[in-house]
Amino acid sequence: MTFARRCILLVLLPLILPLGAVIAHPGPLDINGGLYDGMSYHCHMSSCEEPDTFKRSGAPDSFFFDPDSRDQFFNDIDWSVDHDFDGDCQNTRNEILVITSLAEVRYTNPRNCEVRTGQWLDVLTGKTFTVAAQLALDHIIPPRYAHNQGADAWSPQKKLAFANDPLNLVMTDRSEQRRRRDRGPSRYLPREEYQCDYVRQWEAIAEKYDLRIDNRDRGRIRRILEGCTGD
Repeated sequence: MTFARRCILLVLLPLILPLGAVIAHPGPLDINGGLYDGMSYHCHMSSCEEPDTFKRSGAPDSFFFDPDSRDQFFNDIDWSVDHDFDGDCQNTRNEILVITSLAEVRYTNPRNCEVRTGQWLDVLTGKTFTVAAQLALDHIIPPRYAHNQGADAWSPQKKLAFANDPLNLVMTDRSEQRRRRDRGPSRYLPREEYQCDYVRQWEAIAEKYDLRIDNRDRGRIRRILEGCTGD
């Protein structure tokens, strides 16, 4: 599926996150010993440090800032995909499985909450799957990557919107998810046939959320796009 066709398909997806309806709340602490609460960060341990994002009071990052310095403040709960936004008992993973299946899906229970089988093309590897359990829900731009690039200062609603945005989601082989982890295009690229669409998605998502892309990744994206033909 091309990037253009994927965008058209996902516009039709009835998975709409009401930005004002979901408010983040305190949960498990991050490895630093604190957590984000709304638009602030609270320390709960004596050795806890405050993120530089809030120390700088909204000042832009310098050219030499180190994104990895923010990694200790990353907390999965702020970017959760385990939500049922439209009340049909399907969380984000199952919504994406339904909308991207190339065949009729079958479920594990009569309520149609959990997808069991269907037919999915993993655009990252080119493999086809028929068993949902073999696939992982993954992000084109990983939440941890976004967090380290300044998205840690986003509102709770924007973090959840980013994490659950169909444009930023893909079903992929579980082993491929482990291989790509939180890497940008300078350290990970999918199969050659999908690389042009992949980096276009990176640019589209970053533009949509006004997210900075690491200079090395931006350079790799530019070089790939130079070799891409128009649709």
